[in-house]
Amino acid sequence: MVQNYAARLKMLSVPKDYPEIDLIRMINYRAFESCVNNEMRCTIMSLMARGMVMASDIATSLGISRTAIYRHLHSLRRNGLALYRDGRFYVAARLFLVYDTLLSDDGSIRLTIYPNRGGFIDEMLGFVFVKGELCRCDVCVVRDECLSAVKGLAKRLEVKIRSEKPLEAFKEIVIEVVKRDVVHIVRDGYLIVKTSEELEEQTTAEQ
Repeated sequence: MVQNYAARLKMLSVPKDYPEIDLIRMINYRAFESCVNNEMRCTIMSLMARGMVMASDIATSLGISRTAIYRHLHSLRRNGLALYRDGRFYVAARLFLVYDTLLSDDGSIRLTIYPNRGGFIDEMLGFVFVKGELCRCDVCVVRDECLSAVKGLAKRLEVKIRSEKPLEAFKEIVIEVVKRDVVHIVRDGYLIVKTSEELEEQTTAEQ
């Protein structure tokens, strides 16, 4: 099961000269929202997914200061959407799922994955954000391109989809991937719990 999942996810293309990145990352709902509610960060993610990984190049492309770019990159990195290696910034995973947690009265934790939120690297669009209620597929000017990207994702993940709306089609993919792959991986493996500060320190130590 895990091997099939890994093989499928590795079919999602990454730019040339990218380091090895995660296949799937699960991002907290609030961290994800902090990105998708900021158009500049969405644009930066798309540029990184197209292979523009130097902060100076991103700043020049967007016509803003390096200080501003570093502020956005630091936020993306802290929230798990980007990673830093040898002076360059990269999208941290091929596919992002969005989750939240609820603490029950008995002390147990319930994990909820939002099928209408997430994102993935696409070789044509760069990075595709699926923003839940913010996605207005019926009036979106890039609806056809987005649908094509979602269909490509479904094909690589070997998921059959029925909807012709990008948001609904992505939801079908997430539901299937969670049932088919993620649940088994979590059951059979283990989870590492670290704070964002610990992850920053680990990344710095690896450089």
